[in-house]
Amino acid sequence: MKRLIKKLPLLLIPLIIYVFVVYSNDIFNVFHYNNIRQTSASSNENYIKTRYVIENPDKFNAFILGSSRVANLPKDGLPTSLDGEALSWYNMTYPMGCPKDNLETLKTFIDNGVDVKCVVMGIDEISMYRTYNDNADDLIYAQYQEYQRSPLKFFYSYLKVKPNFNVLKEAYTQTADDRLDTELFYEYGVERPNVDVAPPTEDAEMVGSLGCGYYGGSESIDAIGEIVELCEENGIVLKVFSSPILESTYMEAAEKGYFDFLRDVANCTEYYNFSGLNEYTTDMKYYFDASHYKPYVGLEMEKIIFSEHPSNDVSQFGAYITKDNIDELITRLEEEY
Repeated sequence: MKRLIKKLPLLLIPLIIYVFVVYSNDIFNVFHYNNIRQTSASSNENYIKTRYVIENPDKFNAFILGSSRVANLPKDGLPTSLDGEALSWYNMTYPMGCPKDNLETLKTFIDNGVDVKCVVMGIDEISMYRTYNDNADDLIYAQYQEYQRSPLKFFYSYLKVKPNFNVLKEAYTQTADDRLDTELFYEYGVERPNVDVAPPTEDAEMVGSLGCGYYGGSESIDAIGEIVELCEENGIVLKVFSSPILESTYMEAAEKGYFDFLRDVANCTEYYNFSGLNEYTTDMKYYFDASHYKPYVGLEMEKIIFSEHPSNDVSQFGAYITKDNIDELITRLEEEY
C-alpha cells in the first residue's frame, strides 16, 4: 500500500499533462472567456458573452439578441440614447441563437443586476426550428445556463475534447489583427468584418440554400411571448425584426412554414419585416454567404428600426407588422413566392 501511495503521483502526471494541454488548447475558449484567442475554431459565444456581461453589469445596458446574423448590425447605426436614457450597446450574437436562448440570456442579465434599457432581437428561419435543447447538446452552442446548472458537468464536457494542435499553435501566435478582433469582441461582441459598412460593389453569383428544419412552433413562439412580457415588466424597450434572408435560403424556408411562423410572431408582438424578395435578398453581393447579410444592409435596417415614423406598407423593406396588417403581409409574400 505504501508503494502504491508513493507511485500515485507518478500515475497522475499523464492526467495532469493532458488536462493542461486541453486547458491551453481550449478550442471553444470557455477556459479563456475573459481573454479569448482568435483561431479557426468556433468559440462558445453564448457562455463567453453572458459571463462577460454579468461580471461587468454596469458596462452595457442595451443589447442585440439573435442568431449569428445579427452580428452584422453595426454599432454605427444604433442610437446613443433612447427616451432620455444613455445607451451602451453590446452585440450578444451567438451561432444558432434561438428565441428560447435569448429569453434565458435576458433573464440571466436581469437576475444578475444588469440594468437593461433596450433590446433589439432578430428572428429568422433558424428561430422557427432550432430549440434550446438542440443547442444545449452542442459544445459550440451550449448556453451559459447549462454552466449555471452544473459547472462541473459543463467544464468536464470541454475537458474531454481531443486537443487540436493546429488550433493550439494559432492560440499562441496571435497577430496584431487578431488582437484587434479580440478588443472589438469585448467592446461590441463582433469582429472587424461585421462593422465594415462600405457599400458592396462586386457582383456575386447566388449560392445554394443552407437548408432548414420544419416549423415546430411552440417553444420559439412561447419564448418570444415571454420576452415581450419580461420587457414590459422591467420597462425595457423591445424592438423585434425579421431578418432579410438570402433568396435561396428564404425560398426553402417559405416552403417549410416560414410564413406561418411570421404570422404567429405577429400575434405575440409587433416587428419590422425585412424578409421577402427585395433589392437586398435577391442580390448576392449584399451577403457573405447563404446566411449572413453584410453590415451595409444592417445599417439600412437600423435606420428603419429606429425611425420615428415606421411604415406599415407591407410592400416596403422593413414594414412595421402588427396583428392588423399581418394577413396583408402574408398574402403579399405568398403571391411573391
